[in-house]
Amino acid sequence: MDLGITNKVALVTGGSMGIGGATASLLAQEGARVAITARRASELEKAAERLRSETGAEVLPVPADCTKEAEVKALVTRVVEHYGHIDILVNSIGAAKAGSFLKLSEEDWQQSLALKLMGQIRVAREVYPHMEKQRWGRIVNVIGTHAVLAEAHAMPAGVANAGLLNFTKALAELGGPNGVLVNGVSPGTVRTARLEYLMSQGVEYDLDRITLRRFAEAHEIANAIVFLASERASYICGSVLTVDGGQLKTI
Repeated sequence: MDLGITNKVALVTGGSMGIGGATASLLAQEGARVAITARRASELEKAAERLRSETGAEVLPVPADCTKEAEVKALVTRVVEHYGHIDILVNSIGAAKAGSFLKLSEEDWQQSLALKLMGQIRVAREVYPHMEKQRWGRIVNVIGTHAVLAEAHAMPAGVANAGLLNFTKALAELGGPNGVLVNGVSPGTVRTARLEYLMSQGVEYDLDRITLRRFAEAHEIANAIVFLASERASYICGSVLTVDGGQLKTI
């Protein structure tokens, strides 16, 4: 299936690894020109080199801390200066802290919301006017199943994800009439470096609570994201696609 995104310009936040890295790779394979951003410049450059080598695509790495408005503005300006415009935004940033409600500090909450929730909002706010002007755009926010599956030990993630769920639907209402289609993808538990670290620290997950009895791989989430970012998703707006292997409850 031709996704219709050849030569489209895609900006992927959190694009150096995990879901963002897998999504950037798939976008490049489908012919998009890709810009990736993350906070660590060295890891970002390595990811860009890997993408160029694997796909032959043009890849622009731009380091940015999406908790800082000035850096987000500079990021979007750099991408537009380099490519001329932005067609696709994949918001794949943010990892909220987990822990006991009574032990999570004010700073823990602020940090979690500053990146996961406000980070995605900041980037969308800077990119949206460019898409509205050209009357074509795709924004896909990576949310997470904690938006609706509340867990006492993961409150910051749940609050951030619930906010993103609302934000995604509201921005879709604004963007749809202007040709900017906004949707979300809510992954279940994905096998990433972060998950491997948590498991090495003794965190346990009950696979019996997932219908497919396994974790997702990052490329499986990327498949859903890239479809929503494509021409083939021309009548999908304000939707949130859950990609969790049939997760029955919190795990």
